[in-house]
Amino acid sequence: MNLDETFLTTLRGLGTLIHAKKHDCLYNRAHRDNYVYCLEDGLCALHSISASGKERIYQYFLPGDFVGFIPAYRPYYPDDTFYAFSITAKSACTLYQIPYPVFINFMETHPEFYRCLFEATVTHYDNALKHCYTLQDGDNFISLCQALIELAEYDTTEYRIHKDFSYSEIASYLGIHTITVTRMMGRLKEMGIIAKSGHFTIILDMDRLSRISRGEV
Repeated sequence: MNLDETFLTTLRGLGTLIHAKKHDCLYNRAHRDNYVYCLEDGLCALHSISASGKERIYQYFLPGDFVGFIPAYRPYYPDDTFYAFSITAKSACTLYQIPYPVFINFMETHPEFYRCLFEATVTHYDNALKHCYTLQDGDNFISLCQALIELAEYDTTEYRIHKDFSYSEIASYLGIHTITVTRMMGRLKEMGIIAKSGHFTIILDMDRLSRISRGEV
C-alpha cells in the first residue's frame, strides 16, 4: 500500500536515508531499534522462524510502503508472543529511518495523515488475512496467481514481479515446495500470462491472471 506522495515527501525529510543489506533485521521485539521506515527500494518481509528453522512469511513490503509503524503505537505486549516476529530485509534495501518520537509527533500535528495510515493498515491486514486463508484452504495454482497479483508492481507500462522474488522465496511465502512453484510458473508461461524479462517476471495478461485468481476458468 503506497502512501500519498505528499506525506511521503514530508516523512522522508524527517528521516535519515540508510541502506540495509539482505537479511538485516529492521525490527525484532528482542532487539528493538524504535524506528519507522519509508521503503524506497528493495523488498522487506514480516516473518518468523520456527525452532526447527522453518521460515513463515506473513507480509511483504514493497517500494513505497511504510514499514514498522504498528510497534510505535503498541510497544509492549502482555506476553512474549511477538518476540517470534521480525521485519527483515529480503534484498538490499534503501529506506528512510524515522525515530518513533519524531513519527508520533508528526501524527499528532498532522491528523489528516491518519486516513493514509488507516488505509495502509487495512490493506496490509486484508493481504495477510487472504494469505492465511490461502495457506490453509487454497488451491496451489490459484494461490500462486493471487500472490503474483498482490506482489506485482506497475512500472510505467507493465506489471512486474520484484527481481528478488525467486521461486524459492515465493514457495516459502505460499508454504509449498520450490519445484511446485517452478512447475506452476512454467504453466503460466505456456498460457502466455507471464514472461521473463531479464531478472524480472512480467505479467502479460493481468485480466486473465485475475480471473484465475478468482477461480474462474
